[in-house]
Amino acid sequence: MGLSNPNLNGLRVFSPSSILDNSLGFFEFLRYDTKALRDDSTILKDDFLDLIPKSTKIKQASKLKKSEITKQFEEFSKNLDRTLFVKNTKDELSDIKWTRIDNFCKLLRLIERSDERKTRWALYHIFATGKTRISKQNLNDLLQDFKIKNLDKILAKIIKAETLSGLDATYDGKTFVINHDSGDKLVSHYLADAIEEPSRRSPGELEQEILELIDEGSYSNQEISQALLLDEGLVSRTISKLRDQDKITLSSFGQRGARYFTTNCDNCPFGTTKASCRKEAVSYIASAFMQDFGLDLSANDFDSVESNQALLKIKRIVMMARKEKNTKLERNLGENLEVLLSKVVDKFTEIETPDKKSPGIPEIKMEVTSNISKLPMLYQLGLKKGAVGGVHLMDEMLHLASKSIKKEDRLKIKKHALGETNKFLKNIGLDQKDSS
Repeated sequence: MGLSNPNLNGLRVFSPSSILDNSLGFFEFLRYDTKALRDDSTILKDDFLDLIPKSTKIKQASKLKKSEITKQFEEFSKNLDRTLFVKNTKDELSDIKWTRIDNFCKLLRLIERSDERKTRWALYHIFATGKTRISKQNLNDLLQDFKIKNLDKILAKIIKAETLSGLDATYDGKTFVINHDSGDKLVSHYLADAIEEPSRRSPGELEQEILELIDEGSYSNQEISQALLLDEGLVSRTISKLRDQDKITLSSFGQRGARYFTTNCDNCPFGTTKASCRKEAVSYIASAFMQDFGLDLSANDFDSVESNQALLKIKRIVMMARKEKNTKLERNLGENLEVLLSKVVDKFTEIETPDKKSPGIPEIKMEVTSNISKLPMLYQLGLKKGAVGGVHLMDEMLHLASKSIKKEDRLKIKKHALGETNKFLKNIGLDQKDSS
């Protein structure tokens, strides 16, 4: 789970010294002291300036002259605009993204407690300016007010951890060298993702994340733990609380006795009716298929999708499928995922060589173990279409060769191919019912 783009923008614009000056104070002021203003996304700066002197979050707010507070807040507002958290004009802040401001404020407090996080921020902040060779002096200048001890050990630790993940970088005691292009977006994540601790969430945030996850399908406690990078005990306690509140309901018992839960549509935690939720999902999917493929779907095409959760999962898959696939990152991801998943298929499939001395047409058999069923569902569907398409192609080829191959031999070949295909599909968890 990587650091979000809004937070990355914040770390790029604001420097580590923001923790010590009034930038952090202004963030906490916006987070805690603006409840009366939060119903609006456009607010006059004078409304903020009237509240600031009463705030305990800003150093010496009550003692500073109004002109000095105005000057500091104006500079802060310009940086907020650069982070895309607000739109800054002379007299007002508009398009205020309160959630982004709150999240970045929490991140600053998290960074405050760790020298390694401060160091990672400094590395990312300098890299974001286009530098790939960062001297120790550059870092010392940026971090001088924090009096960080053992900077060499921290940099060595970062190098060790991130080079194992794929970062190409070195540190010789004087210079931190990043052997990537200055525009390589992956470097930002290598340097900055570890700043955030995914498992540290407030109870409300944790419940929201779990509800959003299981709103799209059934998950066990273990699967939720793996998907959201959470301790299983914490997941179990949160699930129990959500059940007590009647926000979720037991879906089924999965393999190995694992309990699966799903959002309770009759008591929707998001305040949406079951009908409107379904209508919105169907509308999005149908619109996407028309725009992307010229395929006109109707509501009847979704009749077999029994639960809203399954429909929302389909919607999410369609949304992800429409992502840009031609970027360097996506191409690299696709190529390597293909290699890895192909290795799984190759490992668990074995073609038996027929005995050439056997009379008649030799039967070629494919041995497939059930472990292949653990492949991702979309990959399984691809294997199914490939297998079934192969049988249909073979059938057409046999038809064209009808003059040279006897009818009974053609039927025997087709029956054997269907049998092998069905066995293959059964092992990957997708039975093929077509026996024509």
